[in-house]
Amino acid sequence: MKKLSHTKDLAEQLANQVVQQKENIPNKESYLLLAKYYEEAEETTNAMVILQEALQEYPMSMTLHHVLWTFYAKHHIQNGRSRHIPRTIKKLFDKKPNQFFELLQRVFLKNDQYEVSLALLKIELQTKPHEIDLLYKIIQQSLKFCHFEETIPYFETLKKLEKDDKNLVKLHMKLGMVHMVAGHFEEAEKQFLYCREKYADLLPEIYKENYEKLVIFNNGESSIEFYKSIYPTKKFVATFDAIDKTETGKPFAYKLLKKQDVDLISLRRRTLNNYHQDITREDYYQAIEKLVPYYDKRFAYGTSLGGYNALFLGSTIPDCKILSMAPRNPAHPIYGTKERKYNKFLHPLSHPVNTEIQPIICYDPKERIDQPYISKEIKRSYPNGIYKEFDYAGHRVPTYLREIGALKEIVTLFLNGKPIPDYDRRLHRKSAEYHRVLGLHCRRHNKLRWALDLANRSIELAPKYDRSLALRIEVLQKLGRYDEAIHYTDEAIEIHPDLARFYLLLADSYVGKGDPTKAKKVLESANKKLKSKKIREKIAQLKVQD
Repeated sequence: MKKLSHTKDLAEQLANQVVQQKENIPNKESYLLLAKYYEEAEETTNAMVILQEALQEYPMSMTLHHVLWTFYAKHHIQNGRSRHIPRTIKKLFDKKPNQFFELLQRVFLKNDQYEVSLALLKIELQTKPHEIDLLYKIIQQSLKFCHFEETIPYFETLKKLEKDDKNLVKLHMKLGMVHMVAGHFEEAEKQFLYCREKYADLLPEIYKENYEKLVIFNNGESSIEFYKSIYPTKKFVATFDAIDKTETGKPFAYKLLKKQDVDLISLRRRTLNNYHQDITREDYYQAIEKLVPYYDKRFAYGTSLGGYNALFLGSTIPDCKILSMAPRNPAHPIYGTKERKYNKFLHPLSHPVNTEIQPIICYDPKERIDQPYISKEIKRSYPNGIYKEFDYAGHRVPTYLREIGALKEIVTLFLNGKPIPDYDRRLHRKSAEYHRVLGLHCRRHNKLRWALDLANRSIELAPKYDRSLALRIEVLQKLGRYDEAIHYTDEAIEIHPDLARFYLLLADSYVGKGDPTKAKKVLESANKKLKSKKIREKIAQLKVQD
C-alpha cells in the first residue's frame, strides 16, 4: 500500500468519521471515504470490495450505485456493470462477513495511528463482544501502550472463552504479570499458582526457557522487558545491555541468569547508536516502581554501557545490590569514545553521589579510557563501592572472567550476597583476551616482538577471535613483514568474510609493499559485497594519492 500525503489526510478523516463518532456500523460516507483511500493508494481491489460491501448494507442508495458504476468504468473492470445488479441482489440474500473494519485497521496501522487503531478495535468489540481473535488484538494493542489495568477485563473474558489449554496457560501467566505491573500482587499470585497446580506438565513444555515476557515500558527508542519465571521466586535482576546488543536479541547475561532462579527486568534499545539518553532516572524507576515491592532481593547487573546504567539507573531501586563491569557510556563528552562526537549527552556528567550503597565494580586499572572515568567520576559518586581490579582484562571484563573460569562463580556469589574473592593472577594464562590486551599495550610502547608473541598466544587460545587476528596483522605491518601480514589476512578473511576490517588491513599491506593498485582492486572487490563506508573512504583516499 502506498503511503501518500493525501492518503494520510484521508486516514485522519476516517479516524474522525468512524472512531471519534463511535460508529459500530459504518455509514455510507465512511464506506465512500475508505474506498477513496484505497483507490488513491492504488489498491483497486480493496476499493471495489469496500464499495460492494457498502451496497450490501445500503442496497437502496442511488449514490452508492452511481459511485460503483463509475468505478467499474474508470478502472476498466470487465463485466462490472453487467454483473452489478445480480451481484447486489445476491449479496442481500447471501451476506458475506463484513470487511470494513479489517480494511480500516490496515489504514490506521499503515499510517502509524496506533491509538486510533485500538479505539477502532473497541468499537468493533461492541458488536462482537465474544470474538476471541478481536479480544487478543485488543489486549496486544493495549499492552503496546502499557495500558495494563485496562487489559484486565479483556483477559478475564478471554479466559472464559478460550478452550485451548496452552493458550490458557499463557493467558494466566500474562495476566499474572499484568497484575504485578499494576501492583496487584495477590491477584498475580493466584494466576501463577493456578498455572503451577493445574498445568504443571504443560508449563515446561510451553516455556522452554522458563520465562514469559512482557514489555512494560517503550518510548520508541528504549524499552523495558519483564521476564517472569514460571517457578516461584522473590528475586529479580535488572539487566542493562552492553554496547553490541539491541532488543532483537536476548538481554545481557540471559543464558547465565535464567539458571539462577531470578526474574529479569531488562533495559533494551532499538538501535546500536542509542546510548539511552532518551530515558531519565525518573522515567526508569517510574516504569518499574510498582513491581519492585513484590521482591525481597533486588539486583542490577551490566557491563560497559550496561555497567554504566547498572549504576546510573539501578541505583534508583531501593535496597538493590549492583554488579557493574567496566562502566562506560561512549557518548559521555569527557570520558566517552568517538561516539561522543555524534550524540547528545543528556544525562548529568556525574552520577549523583550515593554513600548508602556498596556497588561491586570490576574493571581494568590499565585500560586507558575506563581508568580515568572510574578514578575521577565513579569513585567519587560511589565512595563506598567495592572495586575489583583485573590488570590487562581490557574493557571486555566479562570475556576475560569467562575465559579464566570465574564469571559464573562471581555472578552466583553476587546473587547470593557473598563476597567476591581475589583470584589467582596466574589464571590469566587461560585468557585470550588478557594476551591480546597486553599485546596492545606492548605495541603501544613499540615492544613489537613481545606484542607479536602475545597476539600469537591469544590466537592459540581462541583461533577465530577477530581482534587477536587483527592485532597479529597490525604488528607484522609495523615490523615491515608485509608478506606474512598478507598471508594471515587472507586466512582471517576466510574465517570472517564479512568483516571490512580485514580487507582494509589487506589493502594497507599492499600499500606497504608499494602496490597501491593491488590495494584498490582488493577494496573495490570487497565493496561490491560489503557496501562499507570505511572501504569507500579508503578507495577515495588511494585515488587521491595516485
